[in-house]
Amino acid sequence: MSSSLPYFSLVEAQKRCTEVLSPSSCLLAECRQECSQKYPSGVGQCIESGGTPFKPTYECLCVYNCPV
Repeated sequence: MSSSLPYFSLVEAQKRCTEVLSPSSCLLAECRQECSQKYPSGVGQCIESGGTPFKPTYECLCVYNCPV
């Protein structure tokens, strides 16, 4: 029985940066649009930022490729 290891090419991974665009509220469509306009590689997402278990609050977090 022979075992083989998966082959992976060595590629330097792009570092990712984040920026909170709207700390007090988040509408996903607006968040994604604002993020992609500000950073072409950016992806906006709504993440829970506090509140209570029955009424959480969300912020718009933009994740993008860091400048080199």
